[in-house]
Amino acid sequence: MDQALRIAGIHRADVPRESCNARSACLIAARQRALSMLLWLALVCMSSVWSAASPAEPKVLELDEQQQIDLHRYLAYATSPRETRFEDLEQNSAVWRPASSHNDLNFGYSQDAVWLKLRLRSRADQPTSWRLHFSYSSLDRLELYDGVEPPPLAGDTVRLSQRQAKTRDPVFHLTLAPGEERTLHIRAISDGSLTLSARMWAAADYAGFNEASTALITLYLGMLLALAAYNLLLLTVLRERAYLLYVCFVISFGLGALAFTGMGARYVWPEAGPWGNRLLPFALCLSATIGTLFVRQFLNTAAWLPRWDRVTHVVAWSCMLLTLASLVFPVRWVIPAMSLVGLTGALVMMGCLIQAARLAIPGARIFLLAWCVLIGGVMLLALRNFSLLPSNLFTTYAMYLGSALELLLLSFALAARLNTLKEQTQLAQQRALDVQSELVETLRQHELELEQRVRERTTELAEANARLESMAMHDPLTGLANRNSLERHLDLALRRTQRRHEYLAAMLVDLDGFKQINDQLGHETGDRVLRCIAGRLKALARDADFIARLGGDEFVLIAEGITGREQAHYIAERFLDGLSMPIELEGTSISVGASIGVALTRSAEPDMALLLRQADMAMYTRKRSGRHGVSFFSEAVV
Repeated sequence: MDQALRIAGIHRADVPRESCNARSACLIAARQRALSMLLWLALVCMSSVWSAASPAEPKVLELDEQQQIDLHRYLAYATSPRETRFEDLEQNSAVWRPASSHNDLNFGYSQDAVWLKLRLRSRADQPTSWRLHFSYSSLDRLELYDGVEPPPLAGDTVRLSQRQAKTRDPVFHLTLAPGEERTLHIRAISDGSLTLSARMWAAADYAGFNEASTALITLYLGMLLALAAYNLLLLTVLRERAYLLYVCFVISFGLGALAFTGMGARYVWPEAGPWGNRLLPFALCLSATIGTLFVRQFLNTAAWLPRWDRVTHVVAWSCMLLTLASLVFPVRWVIPAMSLVGLTGALVMMGCLIQAARLAIPGARIFLLAWCVLIGGVMLLALRNFSLLPSNLFTTYAMYLGSALELLLLSFALAARLNTLKEQTQLAQQRALDVQSELVETLRQHELELEQRVRERTTELAEANARLESMAMHDPLTGLANRNSLERHLDLALRRTQRRHEYLAAMLVDLDGFKQINDQLGHETGDRVLRCIAGRLKALARDADFIARLGGDEFVLIAEGITGREQAHYIAERFLDGLSMPIELEGTSISVGASIGVALTRSAEPDMALLLRQADMAMYTRKRSGRHGVSFFSEAVV
């Protein structure tokens, strides 16, 4: 048991003794590690059989004045559990295989440690300085075993102060004396894709390469920053949510680019150590989340593509959960899930954009072109991470090479979308104005028609009211004014008389012998006589005089502007003479007399009822004294 624990890298003294449960857990873990080591040793034994069929030792790398050398055909590799020590591996030469048997040394997402062995021989005449360079910046930790203790370190989880070379990529410094031979062993582990593409550079040549590549990456990151700043300015002016999501997408994507290219671990968070390793999955998952939301907002999927909207909603939530998981769970769990979700999400977005382009949604075609570039890069990177594609400069940086063009195209797509929406808005506004103009014209016509109808109805109503008023104010038999009309007119006439300081005469006319006409000739003849009398009264009256019928055979004449008793008497006599003339009805001559009572007034406070009563009294005085004549109320004026 102790031997198994020793092989697994665990000493019995390291086992906690606080409780029996803790000791049991440690023993179980030790047994599992021992079992994995035994399995590995079994593989080692089996590899001795394979080694007879394939050469275990690649040829020695002869170093001269070459600028750079691809190390693939010079490397041997071996895999082992991460707990394996260099001393245990060094004693088993049978485990080594030539790198040429494993394509490009891309081991995908592996939890094992990969060991590389490289034999060097210097052919230079003087000491030379070399750089062992691994092009994949996201390798977590590399250790170089060449007899130096402690072994030099490289990788993005190694703090900058602990690295041998202060570069963004994993690099080791080598110095060889003339004719020196050396065997290097490199141990590599990574929670992400374990890609071990390596080159040997002359020191001066690598310095130039590093400066050029760093400048290009800086230019790329600067372009992202410029795009974010430019669209942030547009956001402050346009207040469009799509621009906010685009800016957040560019920033989160730029953070992922910082982590992936090693620029972040070199310049931004050099001493973050293992925590800096979480920034890559966090940034990429966050950018995937925001990118999905950006697609939904840009295409307005809720309105145009409701089915795709539900699918992209699921993708967005999946990316959001992965973003949160990247801060809590081990990176080795998150990164494979991130690649799977990224690959699935890329296909979903592609289908959504194709459908949007078919529907001619504003900006969708440019967006589709831009997204194809990015999705192509994402798919190439994911397939490379799963060892389904060879690792080279194109597949390693495909996503970031494509993203530059993609982000530029997205910016153009936003502008094109805004321009299209502006044109559609203007067209809609013009249509709305046209519809509004038509509606206003229709309303104006309806208003005119309504006004015409109102005028007609008002006229009809006024005429009806006039007829009603006329009926209410006139005697239906004779057409003369009735008592109501008399009271209204007399009230106004008295006021005018008061203002003008003139006389007003109220003459009450009562027909003599009219009852005998009704009794002898009938009421119909009597009505005809009354109408004839009314006509004569109107003919004899002056323009300013007012004539009314009180009822039966009684009539009232109101004469304004009278200068005195003489003029009033003259007017009354004229009416009396006109009424005394015979009336011819169907060959019958009918004579009607009249008794007229006159009341004359110029009072400042005249009493209308009193005035009529006085005229009535004067009329009865006339009847008692012989009828058919004129009688005044008294010699004094009221």
